[in-house]
Amino acid sequence: MANFLAWSFSRLKMFRECPGKLWHCSVAPKGHPDRAEYFESQPMRDGKEIDAALTARISENRPLPSKFARYESMAAMIVATPGAKLTQAQFALDRAMKPVGYKDWDNAWVRVIYDLAIINPPYGYLWDWKNGQVWIDEDQNKLFATVGFHIYPEVEVFDTAYVWLKHDKISPKIYHRRELDELWHAFLPDVERMQVAYQNEHWPKTPSKRACKYCDANRMGLCKEAVVRYGQ
Repeated sequence: MANFLAWSFSRLKMFRECPGKLWHCSVAPKGHPDRAEYFESQPMRDGKEIDAALTARISENRPLPSKFARYESMAAMIVATPGAKLTQAQFALDRAMKPVGYKDWDNAWVRVIYDLAIINPPYGYLWDWKNGQVWIDEDQNKLFATVGFHIYPEVEVFDTAYVWLKHDKISPKIYHRRELDELWHAFLPDVERMQVAYQNEHWPKTPSKRACKYCDANRMGLCKEAVVRYGQ
């Protein structure tokens, strides 16, 4: 077993919201009384469905289901764009920032999954499908670009975007390799705090309305500090 806690954007976001939430929802072993098992809501299932449809259209040239026909022009544009295209691509780095297998449980330190990547050096494009309301958190695609610069050393610029499918809009952001040290600095202090919490087995609760509203530990009644009921 690794002596560090592997992380991803979702784990780091959870830790930033509430270290106790990360413990209950991700770190506590399955079967542990503190473990809050994952709950997949209908919006999550809907998101997976459109993700799968776009993946099949772009990677396998399978027609989109009729209910997703509105996305055909976008998918056709992606297919016609020069460069190698990857969908639902899984990558990981070890603590030396070297690429390792996504399921290398002993060495993978940070993991990312790209909904869509187009690699056409010196440029790369990273798109993340969003099926909900517009809520911009730049750190997700920032992390994707940061890891991408190590996975693809020939890429100098990553053009990233959140694609808000229900709203027919995108939120673009461009990252340059020359910014790499600065990009890492946006994450590493909080990652180090997370590692300290893991080593010391100390997961304090920092309840907030937003964090508690969508917390599975709150849903299961495992957190007495919650300030609102789940889903309210």
